[in-house]
Amino acid sequence: MITVISGTNRPDSNSIIVAEACCEILLNRGIESQLLSLRSIPEDFLFTEMFQEHSANYKVLVNQFISGADKFIFIIPEYNGGFPGILKAFIDSLDYRTLKGKKTGLIGVASGHAGALRPLDHFTDILHHLNMEVLSTKPKFSNIENLIIENKLTDLESIKKLTEFTENIILF
Repeated sequence: MITVISGTNRPDSNSIIVAEACCEILLNRGIESQLLSLRSIPEDFLFTEMFQEHSANYKVLVNQFISGADKFIFIIPEYNGGFPGILKAFIDSLDYRTLKGKKTGLIGVASGHAGALRPLDHFTDILHHLNMEVLSTKPKFSNIENLIIENKLTDLESIKKLTEFTENIILF
């Protein structure tokens, strides 16, 4: 099972569109995947889930999307030269043992020209600290708003890049 994580809680984000495209490509290959949008975590999780016993609903979410996954694909948007704080807070709320040794791939999404290069590097460092294996191929989608039409990734070169990436994560 591959969990695809849209790494922001921003409404109507471009990250969720890329995440949905990943899931569609995986489905077409017959690979089981599930989509976790960080919009679906409780709004107050930072104060209710971080440093105490997790609620029953949060445990279900973690069991399904994190503990139950063999691999992960993180779609990481660039926010102010870094990645969203909600993504770091979510990772910090997890028991590191649920992540240790698991394989992951990273995809950068940005309005700018670098395609979230810095956030991908920083997040890679964090995942390595958690003893996760990170696929070396990290597609970056620059000027993302130009690659999407009517809430769908339509740029053929981007779809090709995403398809090649999903093939790599399957083999990883």
